[in-house]
Amino acid sequence: MHGDAAATFHRIGAQIVTVAKVKIIIHIGQHKTGSKALQSFLHLHSAALAQRGILYPVDQTVHQKVRAYRISHYRMFALLRHEAMHNCGQADAAQHFWRRQRAICRPYDCSRAMFDAIEDERRRIGADTIVVSAEDLFDMQTAHQIDLNMDYLTAGVKILSGLAQAFQYQPFVIAYVRRQDYLLGAHYVQYVKGSSDPTIEFKTFARAFTPRLNTHHLLACWAAEFGSEAMLIRPYERATMPTGIVVDFFEHALQQTISPAWVTPAPERESVNATPGRDQVELIRQLHRHRWFGWPLIRRAQILDATTAFSPGVAAEHGSTIATWLSPAQRRRLLLDHTEGNAEIVRHYLHRAETTLFSEALPPDDAGWQTYPGLSAQRTAIIIRQVRGQLFYGGNLKWIAAGALFFLSMAILVGILV
Repeated sequence: MHGDAAATFHRIGAQIVTVAKVKIIIHIGQHKTGSKALQSFLHLHSAALAQRGILYPVDQTVHQKVRAYRISHYRMFALLRHEAMHNCGQADAAQHFWRRQRAICRPYDCSRAMFDAIEDERRRIGADTIVVSAEDLFDMQTAHQIDLNMDYLTAGVKILSGLAQAFQYQPFVIAYVRRQDYLLGAHYVQYVKGSSDPTIEFKTFARAFTPRLNTHHLLACWAAEFGSEAMLIRPYERATMPTGIVVDFFEHALQQTISPAWVTPAPERESVNATPGRDQVELIRQLHRHRWFGWPLIRRAQILDATTAFSPGVAAEHGSTIATWLSPAQRRRLLLDHTEGNAEIVRHYLHRAETTLFSEALPPDDAGWQTYPGLSAQRTAIIIRQVRGQLFYGGNLKWIAAGALFFLSMAILVGILV
């Protein structure tokens, strides 16, 4: 779909009538670049956007238990990945994937059906722009997966490109990309937060995750189908977007300003997506390893709730940035591996004279950096008390019995987990 014009032309008699194409803006992530905050805002103001001729499809026909699926277009990713797996000859894997995704994707059984519904709604409200957003599209993987399958990505992007062409949409792809060291650290914490088996330690995760750090290689799959001229790449860093992703998206993707009357969505776990400290990450890992002793008396969600913005008194002794996992020297070596790929992103998509994608300076030398000492019995007890306090907050009688069990299990947990 390289070089699509902004309009199609129909000859009627001796006249040529120009028909403007409908734009479809496809926000593909990356993961851990504020996508939930953007999706929450677009979802909240979908009616106001429709008045501006912008459709952010919000499907109310099927209740989604997970809020992230309600506010984003995760179903588009799931449908595309399912079809991509079939196209790659992975029928058994596709069937296994579909068993877990079928309920989420209802009422659609294929990506074409979802596009049909989107087009029907676009025509109904008379919109000339469609916005869809799913960070899982970036590499056709969820944040809770590790291994990358480039065949699925290539096939999925090809299907999506074909759909845009079939509906005669003018596609624009926007991606916010994060520096590789920060991306690795954020992905690992997200994996521990949400995967079905978060016991994997960081070094093993980092080795398996390496292909997903090759941002240039992944973007090339999108450029091969949509063309680099249809892609907008924004570095995800404060220097580039000082007012945040929502304002940046409106300015650069929609070329619009946000109305002062539009409120910011109320903070909640998914839109805030707060990051626990390394002690909390280690406790979650160890609880899963020894879940026959203490699980589910302390659940992962309870630990995460106790470390979000809703508990301002909770402070992590050890942070959650990549600086708690890798030394400055290790981070510099990691970034060196991606220097040329990042420079290619600048040349192909940003068209800047300089070749530095990210403006933040490289981490300094190792002086003052300390290796993580491990989760101590004292810190374990503090986190458990924080969780207990969270359960008792507001006098929730439902958790009083569970709170009593914390006292009984604390000694056992402290002895087992460290």
